[in-house]
Amino acid sequence: MKTKRCPSCDGRIRIYYDHEPGDEVYCEDCQKEFQLMSLNPVILDSFDYDEELYFEEEEEY
Repeated sequence: MKTKRCPSCDGRIRIYYDHEPGDEVYCEDCQKEFQLMSLNPVILDSFDYDEELYFEEEEEY
């Protein structure tokens, strides 16, 4: 298992041996989610998205 420091809060993010690029990982302290871009070296991409883009309200007909 590898660990990486969270860029937001300096907490610990665990990267397990069965993780692959594209997997989602999260910080244990602030619960922020990241996408694993690379394993060697460990590169993370933040999931900063606007909830409105993904959770649109359903219209009634």
